[in-house]
Amino acid sequence: MHKESIRRFYCHKLTGFGLNGEHLSHNQAMEMQTNQNLVQTKEKTTALTASELAEFHAYKRNKRLAELSSAIARSVAVVGRGEDMQRVCERAVRLKQASVKIPITKLTQATYYLNGSGVKTDCVIGGDGETVSKVKAFEAKLASKRGAQEVTLVLAPSLLDCCRYGEIRREVKRVKRQLGKTALKVRVGRAGSLTSLGRVARIASEAGATFFSIPYFEGCERLRLDLTNGCSLEVTGVEKTEQFQALSRLGVGRIATSSAWEIYNDWAREASNPPKLSQEEKKTEDKSVVNGEESAKKEVAQEGETKEKKHNPETDYRCRLEGSDLKFL
Repeated sequence: MHKESIRRFYCHKLTGFGLNGEHLSHNQAMEMQTNQNLVQTKEKTTALTASELAEFHAYKRNKRLAELSSAIARSVAVVGRGEDMQRVCERAVRLKQASVKIPITKLTQATYYLNGSGVKTDCVIGGDGETVSKVKAFEAKLASKRGAQEVTLVLAPSLLDCCRYGEIRREVKRVKRQLGKTALKVRVGRAGSLTSLGRVARIASEAGATFFSIPYFEGCERLRLDLTNGCSLEVTGVEKTEQFQALSRLGVGRIATSSAWEIYNDWAREASNPPKLSQEEKKTEDKSVVNGEESAKKEVAQEGETKEKKHNPETDYRCRLEGSDLKFL
């Protein structure tokens, strides 16, 4: 009789009956099994021990610090008014920034301070942009000969105001020919309409520019969609940590700032400290720790009971289903 009851139990389970004895279809049985798996997964996820929570917080902290290092490595140092060139270059080397933006008159000095550090020299030509194309081409050639690794061409605001895109295209191509393999950046001195900036961005991309540089304004990251041929977006004038973080997470290629040191310290302090939890999150975390400790105790107790329990050949059966018959081992 005992073997017959075990046979009925296994057949009842394999044919797919509900908890109250009702017959379940294949889809209903699969759905019930899926729900049970989800409940078990949720219990395992929420039941974390204190050591597991500490390991998780350490992982999140290291991830935030890695994000900070990646963002700073794509930033550009800018020499502010009254700042010492040597100090700016030394900070750029310590932070491992991408480059230092400097005027052509200070190129030799910056090259000396950055020699062998891996930080590039970004030479700005054209002043405020209102310079004839011949002068800009000569400055580009001179900067390339003096060892500039990147050259920023400032476009004339008057050309943008009058929508003289043909002259802009010719000027960019002329400067690019003088640079050869030196990377070219095309810079717009002031923000304008997205339509005008998008057209200039496409002109710069088609002419072979590596970066299209614009001043910061709300929604400036959308200009990335107008860039082609491997040209990336550079945003200048970013002085707040929140702006820097937002642009970095949105995938902006370069971010130029004169406050890189302050931004780095604020972001590092934020990344090192654990995030503040709300009252509900604290209750959930405390509950997960308690559940984790209780589940660990239950597992230890169950292991002890399993070791103490002995095999009884009269009541313990092992069987497998072969076709429609249940075979006892």
